[in-house]
Amino acid sequence: MIYFYSGTGNSAYVARRLAEKLQTEAVDLGERIKNGVMDAIEDDTVVLVTPTYCWRVPRVVESYWEQLEVRAEKLYLVMTCGSGIGGAAAYEERLAKDKGMAYGGTFHVIMPENYIAMFDVPGRDEARRVVAKADKAISRIAAAIASNGAGEKKAGLLGRLLTSVNGGYYALFVKARPFYAKDNCISCGQCEKRCALGNVKMEEGRPVWYDRCTHCMACINYCPVEAIEYGKKTAGKFRYTLEKVVDDVSPREA
Repeated sequence: MIYFYSGTGNSAYVARRLAEKLQTEAVDLGERIKNGVMDAIEDDTVVLVTPTYCWRVPRVVESYWEQLEVRAEKLYLVMTCGSGIGGAAAYEERLAKDKGMAYGGTFHVIMPENYIAMFDVPGRDEARRVVAKADKAISRIAAAIASNGAGEKKAGLLGRLLTSVNGGYYALFVKARPFYAKDNCISCGQCEKRCALGNVKMEEGRPVWYDRCTHCMACINYCPVEAIEYGKKTAGKFRYTLEKVVDDVSPREA
């Protein structure tokens, strides 16, 4: 079985394409987290697909995983990223060991950058080219998993150094305070609906952000009228979501 967490659709896309190739199902962990679903996971092999947040699995996913009862033989991780996963392959081995599972290793898939609060994101044409290359990587990963192959399990010194800044990064930069809605907000509630942590609430027709943000960027990128900004860093930037650039994917699928 494949389980995924996704902010703006990249990891959902990869998970569903893998599920098609491996003839299994893809389960949305974001929905499980949002609705407090703690049903045990039981399977021979579990594939966990997540974005890369500062060269590691998102903390919201790690926290949820730690609380779950998991009965399976092997765990694979597939991480989407804008450029690389740092030392995540070595760091995430404990997700398997803590559940008594064999660690099949970690694969990564380069997808369009979505972290609009810090980086520039690609426009539609460039994003389409990135996704086309990703499709080939997804096929290779599916073949490796199907043949009981192994992903990355070790990390070099540079990768480990990159991943080691994760704690400081979360403490200093993962804040919801800079988010705000401009006057063109139409009170549609998409930002509230898209937040897996329930961190965005509509109050008197306007979104309010609280203190549980994980910087998935779903609220700002899915706003249909681009009314949400993150301080001064996001002005004029393309709001990337997977379904804006992949023609055969609906908003529900992304």
